Amino acid sequence: MSMLISGLNSYLGRRAASNLASDEFQVFGLIRDVKLFEATGFEPVTANLLSVDLLRKEHAYMDCAVNDFEVGICFAPSTNLDDQVSLQVELTRIKNFITLLQTNKCNRVIYFARLVDQNYIRYIQQLFIEYAIDYTIVIANIALGKHSLADRYFRQLMSEKYVWYDEAMANVEFRPIAALDVLRWIRSISWKTEFINQILELGGVQKMSVKELFRLYKSLNKVNNVASLCLTFYTTCFFSVKENYIKRITSKSNECFVMNILLIIQLGPNVFPFPSHQSKKSYCMTSKSPKTLIGIF
Repeated sequence: MSMLISGLNSYLGRRAASNLASDEFQVFGLIRDVKLFEATGFEPVTANLLSVDLLRKEHAYMDCAVNDFEVGICFAPSTNLDDQVSLQVELTRIKNFITLLQTNKCNRVIYFARLVDQNYIRYIQQLFIEYAIDYTIVIANIALGKHSLADRYFRQLMSEKYVWYDEAMANVEFRPIAALDVLRWIRSISWKTEFINQILELGGVQKMSVKELFRLYKSLNKVNNVASLCLTFYTTCFFSVKENYIKRITSKSNECFVMNILLIIQLGPNVFPFPSHQSKKSYCMTSKSPKTLIGIF
């Protein structure tokens, strides 16, 4: 099977550029600056990279021709879609990606969205319908692995002597999934016939809280000298949830507190429930071991 992937600057996109290709899967990746992408990566790239900018549509875009694409995979960007500018930029990128696929006689696209962006899925879905392309939208739970957001976050916490946390945030549950398991799942699906014009939610079977995942990190890394302390002394605290924002105002500033907010926004499932007017199917996966889930090796 021959695949064209875009959105390589996202975490899943970068892992796909290095791990999706196999003897049975030929992978081509679109990236604005190939040399910069290869120089800043943390693992060797196995995809065939094409220097194409989906937003500017320069000569490389117009001349991009690869025979026998069977499916295009578009990974959502790392930036949020919670303002009109970001949303329009993403819709433009998807439009140009669809046009490139259809120019190369491919009419199948898979879009990997993040939980935090699920309120904007309807705009992307409408775009696929307008272009009459067979689509699947996959809303992926938080993907774990080396150099992921959660991995960097927890490793920083493990370097501290004390970890201050908010009980409500620490108990937020999600269904983490190993990034490499997501890629194995992609290779296992017959995209020509399965999940056509459907919205899926992809995650692991086991629900875990932020607190439980941090304990797992400490256990696997044999870290036992970090004390966790629950914060109860915020003098002023307000919550406002609107269009995927969490704004927490407090008189106590703390870097770990800010990182808690950022991580919860990324995780999102309990904070941002899936819109009731959309239908989705859940697709659960299991990792072989906690080490595989976290991806520390």
